[in-house]
Amino acid sequence: MTDKINSYTGFNDFNPLLETNSLKNDTNLQQALLKTSHGRRAPLTNQASGATAQKGGVFSKIKNVFNRPKDTNLPVPSNSSVGRLGTASRAAAAAAATQKQNIAMHAPLGSTLRRPTTAQKRPTTAIKSAGFMIGSGALGSYVATAGSNQFEKKEEGNDEKVRKMEKIIFDLVEQSCFAYEKNDNKLALEKAEEAMKHEKSLSRFREEKNIGEPDLSLAGFVILHCANMFTKCAMNTEAINLYNLILKNKLLPEHAQIRVNIGNIFLRSKNYTKALKMYRMALDQISEQNAKLKLKIRQNIAATHILMDQYAEAAQVYEIIMQERATYLSGFNLLLCYYTMGQRDKTRQAFNNLLKIPFSNSENDYSISEDKQAILVFEAIRDDRLRQLERKRRRFAEHIIVTAAKIIGSNSDGDFVNGYEWCIEQVRNSSYLELVNGLEIQKAIAYLHEDNFPKAIATLKQFEKAEAKLASAAATNLSLLHFLEKDLNNAHKYADLALKSDKFNPASLTNKGNCCFAQGDYDKARYYYEEALNIDVGFVQALHNLILTLIHSNQYQRVKDLLHKYIVIQPENTQIFCLMAQVLQQTNDIDHAKSWYLQALSIHRTDGRLHRRIGELIDSQGDKSDAIQYYFDAYRHCPCDIQTLEWLASYYIEAQYPEKAVEFCAQAALVKPGEIKWHLMVASCHRRSGDYAAAIEKYKWIHQHFPDDTDCIQFLIKISIDLGLPEREIYENELKKVNKMKDIQLQRKTNADKSQNIVKGRKISSAEHETPRSNRNQTIDDHRKRTPIDLDNTKGVFSQQGPITIHPYIDQFPQQMTHERPKTAISKKETHAIVFDDNDDAAVLLPD
Repeated sequence: MTDKINSYTGFNDFNPLLETNSLKNDTNLQQALLKTSHGRRAPLTNQASGATAQKGGVFSKIKNVFNRPKDTNLPVPSNSSVGRLGTASRAAAAAAATQKQNIAMHAPLGSTLRRPTTAQKRPTTAIKSAGFMIGSGALGSYVATAGSNQFEKKEEGNDEKVRKMEKIIFDLVEQSCFAYEKNDNKLALEKAEEAMKHEKSLSRFREEKNIGEPDLSLAGFVILHCANMFTKCAMNTEAINLYNLILKNKLLPEHAQIRVNIGNIFLRSKNYTKALKMYRMALDQISEQNAKLKLKIRQNIAATHILMDQYAEAAQVYEIIMQERATYLSGFNLLLCYYTMGQRDKTRQAFNNLLKIPFSNSENDYSISEDKQAILVFEAIRDDRLRQLERKRRRFAEHIIVTAAKIIGSNSDGDFVNGYEWCIEQVRNSSYLELVNGLEIQKAIAYLHEDNFPKAIATLKQFEKAEAKLASAAATNLSLLHFLEKDLNNAHKYADLALKSDKFNPASLTNKGNCCFAQGDYDKARYYYEEALNIDVGFVQALHNLILTLIHSNQYQRVKDLLHKYIVIQPENTQIFCLMAQVLQQTNDIDHAKSWYLQALSIHRTDGRLHRRIGELIDSQGDKSDAIQYYFDAYRHCPCDIQTLEWLASYYIEAQYPEKAVEFCAQAALVKPGEIKWHLMVASCHRRSGDYAAAIEKYKWIHQHFPDDTDCIQFLIKISIDLGLPEREIYENELKKVNKMKDIQLQRKTNADKSQNIVKGRKISSAEHETPRSNRNQTIDDHRKRTPIDLDNTKGVFSQQGPITIHPYIDQFPQQMTHERPKTAISKKETHAIVFDDNDDAAVLLPD
C-alpha cells in the first residue's frame, strides 16, 4: 500500500509569494480593509451557537477581517466565525447529518465516511466537484456555498430581452432574403410576415415595459421588406397598403423611392394614370443632388407616356433627358417616338444626336512599350472584368446605331437606298467609322428583302478585297444568295472564298455543308457541319442540318443524342420534339414517339397537324376509338387538312355510317374542287345511305363539270336502271361517245410516238415486217386476251394532266365492231358488262 501513488500529491504546494498566514498580524492591511465598504459594515451578532469554527484557511481569516468592529486596533482572531452569515454552520450541519445517515445505512467503502482525511485539505478549484459532499470543515462548507452562488443564473433584464427579439427579427429577414435568392417566393413571404409579427410584439413589449421610444426605423425596414415580398408574389393590393402605411406614419425618410415602387405596381397592373401620378410626385420630392435617380424616374415617365400612346409627351421628356445626360437608350427611344409620329427630319436629328454621344475606348489608351514588365501588365488586364464591361457597352452602342440606321432606311419614302446612303455618310463623319462596312452589308440585306438579288450581289462583291472579317461576312452572304437561287457552283465558290478569308467562320462552314447536302454528298456535309459545331457548340443551324443529314444516313442513335443536346439549347422549340418523335417512330418506338408529340402539343394546343400525327400513331397500334378523338380535334383546329378529312371519311364508311362521311367528303371537295374523286365519294355516300335523289343530283352535277369521266356516267346508268328513269339511253350513248373519243386520242398519241421514234432513227426492224400474217393475227388475239395496261402508271397517254382510269361499258355493241376497229399499240380489253350491286364499297374511291 506504501507504493500506491497518492492522487492528491502536490495540491498543497504553492508559491511563497501567496503566503497568507502572516496577514493576521499585518496592521496596515487591516486598517486599509476597514476603510472599505466591507470594513464599515456593522458586525453581525447572535450567530448560531451550534456552528463549528472555521479551522485554518485563508478565506475564513480574510472574511473575519471584514467583520471586525470599527475603531479597534486589535487583530482579528484566526478562529473567529462571527462575521459569517451562517452558511458554513448550515453546511457543516448538513454534512454531519449525511455522515450519520451513511453510518446508519452501512455505507460502502467509496462513501465520504471512509474517505481519507486529506480530502478535507484539498484546495479549491474553479470547477465544481462532481456531486461529492465534503464531511466537515470550513473549507468544504465554503466551497459548496461559493459554487452555488457563482453559477446561479441571473434574471434577464428588459434590455437583454429587447436585444434578443431584435436579433430574431433580423434573422427572419435574412432567411427571407436567402429564400428569395433561391426563387422560393412562398417561403420568403412567410418569413417576411413572421418578421413583421415579431416586430409588432417588440413594439408592444416596449410600450408595456416603458423602455424608451419605439424604433421606427426597424419597423419601417421590416414593413418595407414585407411589401417587397408581396410585390414579388404579385399581391399588389397588400403591397400598396404596406407602402402607404410607411408613408402615412413616416417610418422611413425615403418617400420618393417608395412612391416609385407604388408607381411600378400600378404600371404592371396597366393603371397608367396612377402610375404617372406617383412618378411625378416622386420626381418632385427628390433633390437636385440626386440627379441619377431623377433621370431614371424621367425614363419611367416617358415609358408610361409611350404605353398610353402619348408619343409627343414622351418625346418632350426624352429631350430633357438628352439635354441633361444623354444615353443610347434614351436617344434611341426619342428616335422611335419621332419615327412613329412621322417626323422624318427630327428622326434624322435624333440619329445625329446618337452619334454625338462620346464613348471612350480604353483599349487604345494603353501604349505598348518595349518594357517587359509593361507588356506583362497589359496582357494581364487585356481581358479583365472592366475590359469585358467596356466591350459589352461598345457592342450595345453599335447595335443601337445600326438598328437606328435600319429604321431610317425603311422610312425614306420607299427609297431605302438614299436612307442608307445618308446614314453611312453620317457615320463616316463620326467616331463610329468602323460601322460603315456593317451598314453597307445591311444595305445589301435590304436589297434581299426587296427581292433585288442582282443589286445585293453587286453590293456584297465590293467586299471581296476588304479585310478578312468583312470579306468573310460578304462571301458568306453571297454563298447563301446563290444557294437560294439554286446556283450551287457559285455557292460553292463563295463558301470556299469565305473559308479562305476566315476558316473559323461557322456560318461559312454551314453554307458549304448545305451545298454538299443539296448534291447528295452526305459524308462531306456531315464533316462541315461537325467542323462548324467544333468552333461554335451553340450554332443551331449547323446542329439542325447535321441531324437531318444523319437521318438520311439512318444513324438514328446519334440523331437521338444530338436532339437531346438541341433540346437543352432550345427547350421551347417544338420542331425538335417533332423531329425526335419522327426518329422514334422510325425505330418502332411508338410509345416514346407519342410522348414527344404530346409535349409539343402541350405548347401548341391548336396545331391540327400535331393532333393528326398523334392520331396516326394510335391508329397504327389498332386503337381507332382513341385515334378518332385526336382526328376530330385535328379537324376542329384545321378543317382544311385533306389527310384528316380522308381518314375521317374512310372511318365512317368502314363503320357503315355513310351519312356521317358525307360531311367530310363534302369538306374535302371544297378544299380540292378540281379532284373528281371527292365529288364521286359524296354522291356514293348519298347513294349508300338511300338518298337517291341527292345522289342523282350530285352525279348530274359531276357529269356537267366533268363530262369525260366514265365512272360518273356508269353510276348514272346504274341509278337510272334502279329508279326506272328514261335518261338511261342518253347516258349509254354518251358513254359510247366518250369511250370512242378516248380510243381515238389513244391512237393519235401512239402514232405520234411512232413518228417521233422514226425521226430519232429508231426504225422498225425488217424482221417485224417479214413476220407472217398469221403470227400477227395471233399476236393481236393475244393482245385482246392479255391483262390491260395500268393507265395509272402510264405517263403522257392523254392530254389531261392526271391519269384517267377507263372502265368500258360495252354490252350492246355489234360483234363485228371489235374486228373493224383500227389496230393500236394498246389492245382493247375484253368487253364485259359492269355488274352493279349494293355491295360496292365507296372506299375504293379513296386515294392510295
